[in-house]
Amino acid sequence: SMSDKADWCDANLRHFIEIVKKEIEDGNRPLGQYTRTAWKNVVAKYHEKTGLKQTKKQLRNKLDNLKKEYTLFMELKNSATGLGWNEAKQTVDCSDEWWDEHFAKCNNPEKGIKCNHIKFKKQGPKHLDDLHILFEKVHVTGASASCPGDISSDQSSDEDVVEVQKTPESDDVKLAALKKAKSGKKKRKESSNATEEKDEKSPFFRLYKTTCMKIETAADKISSSVSASSAPPRNEVPTIKEAMQMVKECGVQEKTGLMHTATLLIMKPEFREAFSSLQTIEGRLDFIEREHAKQS
Repeated sequence: SMSDKADWCDANLRHFIEIVKKEIEDGNRPLGQYTRTAWKNVVAKYHEKTGLKQTKKQLRNKLDNLKKEYTLFMELKNSATGLGWNEAKQTVDCSDEWWDEHFAKCNNPEKGIKCNHIKFKKQGPKHLDDLHILFEKVHVTGASASCPGDISSDQSSDEDVVEVQKTPESDDVKLAALKKAKSGKKKRKESSNATEEKDEKSPFFRLYKTTCMKIETAADKISSSVSASSAPPRNEVPTIKEAMQMVKECGVQEKTGLMHTATLLIMKPEFREAFSSLQTIEGRLDFIEREHAKQS
């Protein structure tokens, strides 16, 4: 095979973490997603440092596993609030009684839930300070999870999604339109090209598709006429619809890569806020084009 077998000895792990941290510092993880450039750099630099040829998939799996481990540990830390910290073990300082109680709550063999925190009793995750940098902004806290078994490591955040309110009279019409759009999509799918299929595998794209459904209905709530010159009031994040109007004013056409990138970005409130605070159409278009260049 083209790629070497992975070797995660501590020296290699250290190199890997440092390389990923550098990509974050260099701005190659906008809005919590690593760009293609970021991954190219990680693959190349890791090879340079360790002599190992690893695929993007191998390195991404390692990052995912580190994130799972970190998320689990932060869950444990959250459930042990108010208790001490053991610097030497890099883990929470809890009495045996506390652990027994914790396992009694968390272990549920009937439901097939196993408390995964046990591994941190003796020692916390290595390089914890760096893991904070890698995952703190993007990890699921698990504060709401009663037990580690309840958390799916793949959770994507729904907080940016406009809440959907039901408008009974238009629901049937909406449904019919969606079904029609779906059947049209099927036909196209057969002739879809490789890059589209690659897109569909990306978690960003999957989130995008589910969000689109929500936006469909949410858009009804937003008044349908947004006058062309409308700039949202100061210090207010424009709605998805308002931001989309601005994108169209920039001359971005539907069914283009540029529009795809713009639509993904628009789902993030912080992007909409920054985008709308740019004064000129040229400036806004430039912003989208630069983000688009990073994706490709």
